[in-house]
Amino acid sequence: METIKMGKRGTVVIPVKLRKQFGLEDGSLLVTEVKNGEISLRPALAYSGEIWTPERRAYFMLINSMTQEEWDEMAADVREMGLDPDKVEGIGPGHRSTLLTNEQWDERSRRAVAEFRAEKRRA
Repeated sequence: METIKMGKRGTVVIPVKLRKQFGLEDGSLLVTEVKNGEISLRPALAYSGEIWTPERRAYFMLINSMTQEEWDEMAADVREMGLDPDKVEGIGPGHRSTLLTNEQWDERSRRAVAEFRAEKRRA
């Protein structure tokens, strides 16, 4: 344990041994916490979020489309981004045709709800 002196405007100097131990450098962020009458400092964990490229955004927009009509809407947005939806890496050329239409999706959903309700009545 070391004793340190607080300077003007509340500045404190963290001993070099502790700075090295915790990998602290000029500009490092610290979290302060008051608990049971004590002040504690600990390194803040700061990270930068993933920055998606337009290609990555296009992939997620298209791959998460549930119907052909939704695909068409997303494909229009992808084109506005300056990309060709048919050439987005990771999306097969015939992916749209594997999707249901809105009408088919609605019918499948109605059947699933009806089957669920019938099963619940039988139980």
